[in-house]
Amino acid sequence: MIHPGGLGDVLLSVGALTALRTAFPQHRIILLAGSGVGDLLGLCGVIDQSLPMESSQLNALFSGRAQISDMQHDLLRHCDLAVGWLSDHDGSIRRTLGELGIPRVILQSPSSTEGSHQSERFIQTLQGEFPVGALPSIHLHLPDQVLRAGIDALHTAGIEQGAPLIACHPGSGSRHKCVRADTWGALLRGCRARQFTPVVVLGPADDQAGEALQAQDISEVPILRPASIALLAAILAQAQGYIGHDSGVTHLAALLGVPTVAMFGPTDEQRWAPLGVQVTVVRGERCACANWDAVQACTEKSCLNITADEVFKALDADDFRYHRVTNS
Repeated sequence: MIHPGGLGDVLLSVGALTALRTAFPQHRIILLAGSGVGDLLGLCGVIDQSLPMESSQLNALFSGRAQISDMQHDLLRHCDLAVGWLSDHDGSIRRTLGELGIPRVILQSPSSTEGSHQSERFIQTLQGEFPVGALPSIHLHLPDQVLRAGIDALHTAGIEQGAPLIACHPGSGSRHKCVRADTWGALLRGCRARQFTPVVVLGPADDQAGEALQAQDISEVPILRPASIALLAAILAQAQGYIGHDSGVTHLAALLGVPTVAMFGPTDEQRWAPLGVQVTVVRGERCACANWDAVQACTEKSCLNITADEVFKALDADDFRYHRVTNS
């Protein structure tokens, strides 16, 4: 499997990966994707092995050259099927995979397929090639040692599991999908007023969101920067609730079974909403921007006018039972 997408996009393909596992129970599934998400899906048993998209040798696949290591060449030489969720306009990737001896190749961008939700589009790329059923119910199960790492990380940060823990992620792949910093200030203060324990988690691309929070009165709110996606997942799994934007971290929290409130604005929740048993989407006005250029130029962002009270109402209504869903 070849998936060049970001964290959220790869997580939306977990249903299709699960369908492949069902269709080919005797095969090993190897995923070529970002190393962090690939490692996570391997730990969760969704795939058998991951190969890092960042590898310079594997990048040769995308430039039409088969300059890969002997070990990787041996893996691909014994491959019965290659599925790539990407465009191959000039056919170079298909030719390279064919030269490696792979007899069956499916290359299609999910953006070119039909389906109301992005997860359905990944399934659509497989249909017609071999029978796959409806999108299965999916849930990421972390091994005990990974869960223990999350508990240890919280303990090291001085965070005790007394009051309900609410994980908060103020970042996203684009600042145009994020609510204002003062809204986050109200959310974090509101958590404390409700006797919750808010914890902010930030990734490598969230520096701007982290800096914006510094102007808010949140000095007592711990901010964690997990060193890996697996550790991030382990921390999220300890939470009794999660608040975030349309982001990969939000998709991760939802797939772990954490009661999730996702704040949407310019993106369409009908296509991009997180998958999970306890997910609620809140948004402001319906976005009127015609395209992403218009979104970037928009200064009002009325689609992101969301109040803290709306978020807490959604969290309470989202079967918020004040326990760790993953470990229940």
